[in-house]
Amino acid sequence: MMTLTLDTVDLSSPTAGTSLERALRATGFAQLVGHGLDPDVRAAMIDASQSFFSLDESAKANFAHPELAANRGYRAKGSEALSYSLGEASPPDLFECFNSAPEPLVTSPLLKSTPWPDEVTPGFSTAALAYFQALAAIAAHLDDVIGELIGARWLRERSGRGPDSLASIRYEPGPDGTEEAVDGQQRMGAHTDYSSFTLLDADSVPGLQIVGPDGEWVDVLPDPGSLLLNVGDMLAIMTNDEWPSTLHRVVPMSQGAAPVRRSFAFFHYPNLDVEISVLPGFVRPDQPANYEPIIVEEHLTDKLLAPKDKVASSATNTTAGRTI
Repeated sequence: MMTLTLDTVDLSSPTAGTSLERALRATGFAQLVGHGLDPDVRAAMIDASQSFFSLDESAKANFAHPELAANRGYRAKGSEALSYSLGEASPPDLFECFNSAPEPLVTSPLLKSTPWPDEVTPGFSTAALAYFQALAAIAAHLDDVIGELIGARWLRERSGRGPDSLASIRYEPGPDGTEEAVDGQQRMGAHTDYSSFTLLDADSVPGLQIVGPDGEWVDVLPDPGSLLLNVGDMLAIMTNDEWPSTLHRVVPMSQGAAPVRRSFAFFHYPNLDVEISVLPGFVRPDQPANYEPIIVEEHLTDKLLAPKDKVASSATNTTAGRTI
């Protein structure tokens, strides 16, 4: 499998916007440096996550949220199959995660309080909320940059009360060091993200793959200390696929992944009531709009529930016929 070298964008550079646009048009992914994430905040999040995932399964299960749409709390290995978000059936995925966010600012089935595990992992909420706020500040800056690039200067103003969430994700084999994967099973199934964009802080180890420019799966290995940014459904719709919402997955050990892999994914959205449609600057006589308008809350609800209920999503699909 070929390893793709992603374009690196220095967010502290005066040419960051130009570099970011070039990278996202090419692959829908960019590697960010100069992002300003405090190493101590990151280290505290790593320690808290490791402490939680080291608990017995029965202890972690106490912090699962009873409402699936809430997307908060613990999700055990095998409880989701992300390919269903694209309408494709698959065996359940081989990851576990803990989803969190600050207290919600608006009322919605998608926005509930996080069932924090501080009683068994002291300081988890403090570490996670500090990390969340650090990435939220980076995302707000990116809203300004991206809004200017695509002609949506309202993006930051209308993305401050959305359903942003932080997923702490762990991939690990069984106690005997093996990872059984049936045919077609992934650590995380092929999907696009449902967000405006996602910020990913991942171990620099094999496992993540994306569909490259030639339509084939390629490995992506983040540089230590970098953040990956990938386009989500919202930006793909607004740019009429000129910024693609790139398919990605995490493969099992049998396909070359490292035995243990950790990542933190910050999903950033417009507010729930925002209508997303193709922006005028991306419609031409030879390129009509690929999408009808969508409401963020409706799109996200369908996409979140499909992998958990194991029911094919009927929401807008931004893969444009690309391979999964």
